[in-house]
Amino acid sequence: MAECPCCSEKLLRHIRHGGIYWFCTHCWQEMPDLASQVLDREHQELIKQKQSKTLSTR
Repeated sequence: MAECPCCSEKLLRHIRHGGIYWFCTHCWQEMPDLASQVLDREHQELIKQKQSKTLSTR
């Protein structure tokens, strides 16, 4: 389970509007799901690399 970066309490996982976020009941703050954001960036970078390879071979 994830821990709050501010207070180290356990975070609750929530889904809203098709997105995942974490909520700290101690700080009463929403925290972004950083792990999925990093994976999304890496996935987008891989797509860009594949597109540039495809364009260069044409």
